Amino acid sequence: MIEKEALWHEFEHGVSQQGSSSEGNPLADIPSARVLSQTGAGPSGRVTEEINSDDDAEVDSEETHVLATTVATDAESDLESHLGEGMLLKNPRSSVATEDIRLWRYLYGIPPSVEIRVPTAHERVDWVVPGWVAIYELMLKDGMRFPIPKLLRDVCDHYEIAPSQLMPNAWRVLMSLEGLNVRHGVDCELGEMFFSYYLKEHDKDKGRFKLIARVGRALIVTCLQTNDHGWKDQFIFVRGDLVWGQPGPGGVSDHWKATSRDFNRALPSGLIAEERTRQLLDIAVGERDYRVALSEENLRASRLWVFVEERPGTAALVTTRVL
Repeated sequence: MIEKEALWHEFEHGVSQQGSSSEGNPLADIPSARVLSQTGAGPSGRVTEEINSDDDAEVDSEETHVLATTVATDAESDLESHLGEGMLLKNPRSSVATEDIRLWRYLYGIPPSVEIRVPTAHERVDWVVPGWVAIYELMLKDGMRFPIPKLLRDVCDHYEIAPSQLMPNAWRVLMSLEGLNVRHGVDCELGEMFFSYYLKEHDKDKGRFKLIARVGRALIVTCLQTNDHGWKDQFIFVRGDLVWGQPGPGGVSDHWKATSRDFNRALPSGLIAEERTRQLLDIAVGERDYRVALSEENLRASRLWVFVEERPGTAALVTTRVL
């Protein structure tokens, strides 16, 4: 049974690895659908040993409702969407199909209030789809839930870019920092983040942005991946008040755009930012491993999953930590 078939089996029949032994369990050797592996908050996996820091009737009725109310039709798409600034040279179409949406909602705890639009054959991630924002599945696999985390939103607001313009390690750092803030009582906001990191446009993939550690500053979030592959064609568009939470999107762009901001300039922060950074660095290095910071156990202990309900069988699960 391949992984996707196993996830559907779990979804439809309530069968999971939780609470069952490996003997006679067809799912025992398959990565859990519950974003609870030793690679962090999702089945994004592909972590090497050492990684440098720098891819029934009720059910049928529910499915019909979801597909009817949250997936845009081709006709609607043709009327609304249009080519944006044409930023990406390598720009694949989305491989997500309409029938995938139920599974996505189940796996990633996407509530009904968040509408989902499956991109049409001609739409790309950098297209303008008014009122909708593109989200990669890898962001969800890494633990992002709605509303979009505040620190991630603040960075996009500052640079007036869309969240999907960030490279994977950028959103991993931002989500990890926000989780560490809450669990360890360190008030790390935009100024403190820029004390240690700056944004840099990708050298080859223009329109995408990396988060780079400043020279001479210690890495707060560790063990970031360098081998993400096959994620750029797995995206959807979403909308709804819960996507942004309060106080709303602010200056965050709902579509890809160039930014004229000075990437390498740190915001004024002074001694306060230095002290808060020291407090973060005092946290055990194992706790700052992004795979630990973004484990389900820790995400549920933070505000990042405040609107995510526990699925049956997940409450008692102990997450394996990689230290």
